Amino acid sequence: MIARGFEWSVALRYIVGGKRDLVISVTAALSVAAIALGVMLLIVVMSVMNGFRAELMDKILGYHGHVLIQGYGGKIQDYDAIVADIQDVDGITKIMPFSEAQVMVTKEGEAWGAIVRGLPDAYFSPKKLDVARVVAGDLEKAPEIGGLILGSQLATRLRVTVGDTVTIVSPNSVSTPFGSTLRHLAYPVAAIVEIGVYQFDESFIGMPLEEAQRFFRLGDTVTNIELMMANPDDVDSVLPTISEKVGGRAYVRSWRSLNQSLVSALQTERVAMFVVMTFIVVVAVFNISSSLFMLVKDKAADIAILRTMGTTAKSINRIFVTVGLIVGLTGIFVGTLLSVAVIAGFDGLLWFVEWLFNIQVFDPAARYISSLDPVVDYVEAGLIISIAVVLTLIAAIFPARRAARLDPVEVLRYE
Repeated sequence: MIARGFEWSVALRYIVGGKRDLVISVTAALSVAAIALGVMLLIVVMSVMNGFRAELMDKILGYHGHVLIQGYGGKIQDYDAIVADIQDVDGITKIMPFSEAQVMVTKEGEAWGAIVRGLPDAYFSPKKLDVARVVAGDLEKAPEIGGLILGSQLATRLRVTVGDTVTIVSPNSVSTPFGSTLRHLAYPVAAIVEIGVYQFDESFIGMPLEEAQRFFRLGDTVTNIELMMANPDDVDSVLPTISEKVGGRAYVRSWRSLNQSLVSALQTERVAMFVVMTFIVVVAVFNISSSLFMLVKDKAADIAILRTMGTTAKSINRIFVTVGLIVGLTGIFVGTLLSVAVIAGFDGLLWFVEWLFNIQVFDPAARYISSLDPVVDYVEAGLIISIAVVLTLIAAIFPARRAARLDPVEVLRYE
């Protein structure tokens, strides 16, 4: 299949060409460029999508947990006993009881819907709270002053900063001598954080658990218990054990059931994107076939002379397959190098495009997450390169067979 001996010198001569073969040389160069761009785009796009999926799932799982224990009727009684029963289960790295409720938060006429999470005092730290970064303030001061932690986008919408006071309005009414009214209390803002997911950043409010229990009148109960696993993929094997220990006191759900539609959509998007982008490489390798057919037609007399000198049809076939592979492999190699360069300088390239066209390429409001780093899946990259090599080989076989089947008598008759 691959040239050997004198066949290499013939193949290289056909690739380099001369002034007489300028058109063919330009066509070969365009084929290299097309394959390089196709491979580069496929690797870069798949890496960007991998980064998007990894970042999104990491942020969502960091916020919702890998396993969620939820109480019947919205309350878990005696949650300390449940925590004690499940804390020795292998694979669990974090257990956090918390309360969660929807509220309206207001500040000087500005109002926005939000979700209040009542968190244990020990979790008011950047590491345990699992936030991307603390924008302002000190998380550890929230339990001390009975203050709140606000998501960065929520703080921006309300135009508040650390030290300001906001009012939390509960949708649950309370009875007063003058009738029912909505429960509302003012709290100081102790810190502003960025979680990394736009929808969470515009709705998150962290509150000390005891204060949340008092405000929402939960008594000594919580609404949920969040579990984090050392490996999220092990959740299916651990879930039966957790469910058995929890018993009928609450019901247990895994991150897969909580985010089933999202996981399915991301997987479908991944496959669809790979298939669509692969067609770019398919179109690119058509150039190899067209350039080789042109080369075969242009070199028909040379092929006939080689055949009359004793060169076999198999040798002719190997020469032109080698020409096609050299062009294709060169394009694949260049495309791989370009993809490495683009991925390494992705942030700078993104900034340049935004500056050049005065647009926001990556809008966190539409893309959920506030930052994006491409993640290269080397198995996937290897599959892309392998597919490109196979397509190149297929594209080279047909014109090579045509060259091998040329009849030297018919060709030389009109020379």
